[in-house]
Amino acid sequence: MTDKSKDNKGKGGKGKTPVSDKDAIDTLPLSMIPLQSNTLKSARLIKNSRLETAVELHNDPISGSLQIRPEDVADSFPGAVGDQEIIASLAKLHSYDVYSLRTSLKKLGIKVDSTVLELSDNMKDRLDQYAVEFTRPLILNIFGTGANDLKDQDGLVKIFRDPDRVRVAQRLRMMAQKTGIPVEELPKFLENYNDVFLSVAYYRHSFEIIVPDINRFWLWLGDLRSKREVTSSARTSASCRKVEESLRFLSGSIRERLARFRGAFEAFWADMNPQSFEKLRREIEDNHVGMGAVLCGLVVKMHNWSQAFPDNEVGGPATRAQYLISEMEPGLEHLKEMENDARARIGLTLVHIF
Repeated sequence: MTDKSKDNKGKGGKGKTPVSDKDAIDTLPLSMIPLQSNTLKSARLIKNSRLETAVELHNDPISGSLQIRPEDVADSFPGAVGDQEIIASLAKLHSYDVYSLRTSLKKLGIKVDSTVLELSDNMKDRLDQYAVEFTRPLILNIFGTGANDLKDQDGLVKIFRDPDRVRVAQRLRMMAQKTGIPVEELPKFLENYNDVFLSVAYYRHSFEIIVPDINRFWLWLGDLRSKREVTSSARTSASCRKVEESLRFLSGSIRERLARFRGAFEAFWADMNPQSFEKLRREIEDNHVGMGAVLCGLVVKMHNWSQAFPDNEVGGPATRAQYLISEMEPGLEHLKEMENDARARIGLTLVHIF
């Protein structure tokens, strides 16, 4: 089944900065996957507003998006039976961010170049705004006042690029003594710490960029619920209530889990040693798949809604109600189940939303 529709995926909504496929949480470029078909290698997997996966073969502003279902790959590309099996497995993944992909692809036995599972330099630059929060405390705990000039996520490494070799050697010895990590292993430790920090910063950034849409959605939904067409329909009123309760739970719970990540860093800063760092990394990396899955769903829902209703004057009550029922509501139950599962994994209480 082929769908040829207008699609602004990857272009960014009104006033939004475009996100590359490499940095997107809801897009998987198949060029990174070992497939037989060169045509399929130029395609990508995308999530639609119902959180279903489609194989997007082509997309441009004029002709729109040309998509096929994952199960139709072999029919559309004879000889690509092996490719369809791989794509079918990838289509079941709930997020395509690089951090959850590291775990998911390994479980699927799909080997890719490790360099493709890294954020772009452009995204790393965007994440600089969070760097001081994660790097300054580490350096302050080790060097006292030595973190005054930390301004970006490379600052942790720059401290050890000082032209004064004696000072660098002193800092390395001090860090080794403080953390119990041998001097020769410190570069790898710093690299790993930076990667863990970036993953948390990436998820936090992915959430924060949709917060304005979420806030506008509450106004949009409140206005819709006040309309006579909605108040007179038990089905539509129930959908409004379900969507609101679900989205409030998901956004609130994601905030809680991100705060839990922050707490894990603070616990590490208070007692820095190889064991506490491995505990920090394990806690965060074990939550990558769960965080990516729910965030991906929430990002897709809000981005598609924002594109369909770029301002709160677009669409009458009937149009809005139909979108809410057919596009916003589908998939929310599964998102709530995944969020509760992720909460349980890190010891947070389950929330029952009906």
